[in-house]
Amino acid sequence: MIEINVLMGKKGPLSIEVKGHSGYAPEGEDIVCAAVSTLMYALLLGLKEVIGICDITSEINDEIPKFSILWNEKNMSDDRTRAVIDTILKSLKYIAGAYPKYVHIVEVNKS
Repeated sequence: MIEINVLMGKKGPLSIEVKGHSGYAPEGEDIVCAAVSTLMYALLLGLKEVIGICDITSEINDEIPKFSILWNEKNMSDDRTRAVIDTILKSLKYIAGAYPKYVHIVEVNKS
């Protein structure tokens, strides 16, 4: 199962971390894993290359597998940034709703 953890701050999401394989199909043929990975890459590219945010931390580890993206809360004040993050998060939630046996999302409030 793919576990998606979203760290929430006062102004909205601060990070998204994706771990695991969905198990929907064999590796290399899994449309659920492909969809989640594609959305995470779109988020990273959208924030860094389209909007131009420099203070983003990302980690991609194919062995675990794990893909995480962390951004600064001050960036949530920008409407463009908010639109990209909200679009990707809503898309991930849609996939989790369509494939509940394979994708699980948890939102955790920052202490």
